[in-house]
Amino acid sequence: MTPTRTPGHGPASSLDLRVTALPGVGEKYEKLLERLGIRTIGNLLWHLPRTYLDYSKLIPIRELRPGKLQTVEAILGTFNQRRTRTGQQMTEIELLDPADRAPTRVRATWFGRRFIRERFREGQLVRISGEVKPFGASLQFASDVTMEPAAAEAVHTGRIVPVYALTEGIGLGQLRRWMHTAVEGGARRSPVVREIAETMPNEIRERRKLLGIQDAVREVHFPSEWPQLFAARRRLAFDELLVLQVALGQRRARWTKDAKAIALRVSDEELRGWIDTLPFALTRAQIRSLEQIRTDLARRIPMSRLLEGDVGSGKTVVAALAARIAVSSGAQAALMAPTELLAEQHFRSLASLFQSGGPRVALLTSSVIGAARQQTLDRLASGDIDVVVGTHALVEESVLFMRLGLAIVDEQHRFGVRQRATFREKGIDPHLLLTTATPIPQTLSQTVYRDLDISVLDEMPSGAQQIRTEVRGADALPKVWPWLRERVAQGEQAFIVTPRIEENLDDDIPSAEATFRDLSKKELAGLRVALMHGRMPGKDRDKIMLRFAERFGLAQLHQLRGRVGRRGQRAYAVLVSEKAEESERLAAMTERKRLADGSEAPLDGFDLAKRDLEIRGAGEFLGKRQSGESELRIVDLADVDPTLIDETAAEADALLARDPQLEAAEHTALAAAVDELWRRFAFA
Repeated sequence: MTPTRTPGHGPASSLDLRVTALPGVGEKYEKLLERLGIRTIGNLLWHLPRTYLDYSKLIPIRELRPGKLQTVEAILGTFNQRRTRTGQQMTEIELLDPADRAPTRVRATWFGRRFIRERFREGQLVRISGEVKPFGASLQFASDVTMEPAAAEAVHTGRIVPVYALTEGIGLGQLRRWMHTAVEGGARRSPVVREIAETMPNEIRERRKLLGIQDAVREVHFPSEWPQLFAARRRLAFDELLVLQVALGQRRARWTKDAKAIALRVSDEELRGWIDTLPFALTRAQIRSLEQIRTDLARRIPMSRLLEGDVGSGKTVVAALAARIAVSSGAQAALMAPTELLAEQHFRSLASLFQSGGPRVALLTSSVIGAARQQTLDRLASGDIDVVVGTHALVEESVLFMRLGLAIVDEQHRFGVRQRATFREKGIDPHLLLTTATPIPQTLSQTVYRDLDISVLDEMPSGAQQIRTEVRGADALPKVWPWLRERVAQGEQAFIVTPRIEENLDDDIPSAEATFRDLSKKELAGLRVALMHGRMPGKDRDKIMLRFAERFGLAQLHQLRGRVGRRGQRAYAVLVSEKAEESERLAAMTERKRLADGSEAPLDGFDLAKRDLEIRGAGEFLGKRQSGESELRIVDLADVDPTLIDETAAEADALLARDPQLEAAEHTALAAAVDELWRRFAFA
C-alpha cells in the first residue's frame, strides 16, 4: 500500500520517509517506535487503533453522573498542587460552570503531570474527557483524564477517540498527536494520508459501495461518527480479506497449472477387502472422508486436502488406507511427523495395519544412522520400500524416491504446504494429505485455509469413553499422588508432564528432572517411574515436552488428554496450575455443552479450536506468532463477518478468472499488496 521507490531518486512519497520526519516525533523516539514496528510515516499510519473511547457527547457539567465516560466543557478554577503521602505530586483543579462561572462539585485530578500547570491557566475554557468517579460529596475526573483548550481542534476529547497499542516510553497522548498530524495535517503541512495509493479496483469498490482508501484510513484513526467508522473498518477489512483470498487463489492455481500428479486408483472390491481385514469397523465419517480422498487421488491434479478430526477419531487409519491406494497404483507414500517420537508411533501403527500382506513400510529419522540409514535410502530410491515414515528429513536432498505419489503430513499444516515446492524441485508432484487433531474454525477454513479441501472426522469410534478432567491448584498435589498410587495398584499407568526439562533455581516452574527425582524418592517411591525428555537420544525428542497449563494452548491440552484411556478403561486428566481459578483455557477444558437430546458432554476439539482462536488470536494458525496479535491489521479472524468472507471470495474468484497474474494496469497495486502479504507471512 506504500508507493514503491524509484532507484536513485529517494523516497517515492512522504510515506517512505523516516518517522522522525514527522513534526513532533524527534530522534529520541525513533528506537521506541521501532518496538511497535514503526520506522516510516507509512508504518505509523498503518498502526491502527485497537479500540476507541466515545467522548463525542458533550453534556452540561451539572449533569455529570459517576461511573461513566463523559465529556464536559468547563472553566478552570483554582489550581492546587501538593505531594501525597507516598511522595507523588498531585495536581487538583476546581471546575467552574461555563454558563455562569459558578463553582461546581466537580474537580479534575492528575498525578505526576507537571505540564498541566504549564500548559493551562486559571479561567481558561477547556474540554475534559474521562471517567467520573465519586469523591466524598463531590465528583472528580481522575486516572486517564484528558484535557485540551475548547478553542483547539478536538484530538483527545469531545470526539470518538482512538486508543493505540503502546510501548514503554511513549504515551497515548503523544502517539495520538503524531497520528493526528499525519492524518489531518497542520498549519504548514498537508495530510500525509493523501499520499496513500488506492489499491482496490474501481469496479469492485463501486459494486461493494466501499469508501476510498484515504477516507477509510482517516476515519479509522479519527472517526467523525460511528457509522463512518464502521464503513472505514469494513473497507480496510475488505482489503485484507480480498488480498488474502487472491493470494491463496493464485497459489492454488500455481499448484494445479501443468501439474503431473500420478493418478492413484483402486477398485471397489480391493478397497473393500482391505477394510474387511481391519480389526474394527470404520465410522461413517471415516468412510465419507476416505471416499473424498479416493476421488482426489484418482485425478492428475495433485490433491490438497486437510483431514481434521478429534484425538482418537481414526485419522491414521484413513491415512493408511490412502497410502495403500498409492502403493496399489505402483507409487510410494511418505508420512511426515513433527517429531521423531510421533514418527515412531506412526511407524508402529502402520506396521501393525500393514502386517497382513500390506505395503512394505520403513522408518527414516535422524536416529536411523550408518549402514541402516543407507540401506533404507537405497531401498527408497529403488522402490523396494512402499511407505516411509519420518520427520521433515524426508525432504532432504539425500532422500530420493522411485515414484512418490502421496505425501501425508501430520500436525504441521503450513510445513506440509511449504514443502510441496521442495518435492517439485526433485521433479515430484505428489498428492498432499494433511492431518490434524486441531480442527480449523470455520472462519479460518474459509480464509487462511481456503487453498485446501477439508475432510472432517466428526464422530468417534464406538466404545470411546469420555475422559474425566479435573482442574486443581498447585496446593492439591499432595492429594493427587496417593490417588495416583491407587490407580497404578489397579494395573493402570500414568504420565506426568512438566513445563520444562531442567530445574531452574530462579523460579518455581516444575521441571521433569526435579519432579522425577522427588517423586521417585518420596510420593511415588516403590513404583516403576521413568524419565523421558528431549535430551535423550533423538535430537528432536525435546519437542515432545510440550508446555503445560498456562504455557499450553487449548489444542495441545486437548490432544495430551486424548492420549490417555485409549484401551477402554476409565481415564482421568488432572490439570494443575497456580492460576487454576483464573485461566480461561483450563475452564474451557472442563466446560460442558448441552446436546440436542438434552444430555451434556465436554467441549470437543472443534469447540476448543474456536475457543482457542478467541483466546490466543490467529497468530498460530497464520504460521508466525504463537499467541496474541494477529498478522492481519484490521480483520479479527476469530469473529469475522461471514458475509465479508463470501463477498471477498466471490470478487477474488472473478478477478482471477479475468486476470490470473494480476497483469492489468488497474491491478498493479493489488499485485503489490499480495507480494507484501507473502513477505509478512514468510511462506509462499
